[in-house]
Amino acid sequence: MIPEVSEWLRQAEYDYEDAEYLFLGKRYPKAIFCCHLALEKGLKALYLHYTQTQPPRTHSLYFLIQTIPGGVPERFENLMDILEDVSVKVRYPPMLDILLTDITEESAHTIIEDTGGFLTWIRELKL
Repeated sequence: MIPEVSEWLRQAEYDYEDAEYLFLGKRYPKAIFCCHLALEKGLKALYLHYTQTQPPRTHSLYFLIQTIPGGVPERFENLMDILEDVSVKVRYPPMLDILLTDITEESAHTIIEDTGGFLTWIRELKL
């Protein structure tokens, strides 16, 4: 594995740990935002691995997925949809009040678990 790929993965894991920590503090919108960051960085590791070029400065999970041969497993498609939607809302007002109502402990827990599953899938690729 080239060092830059390893670094993207290390940062993805770090963001995932932040998501878990924020979840314990009941900061669900920010926890989910960290899940987006974790997936974004994991996808950028894959982008770099497959294209041998630095990933673009984008937050779009959909764009990054398109560069991966075969895409990502279908079981993660709903996760990508949720994170693309929430990551924009958590960044800009006035969406916080809506997110505080819409994101429950249960839904945040599911998203965090699915994010962990996604990172496990990347690790199992043995880049």
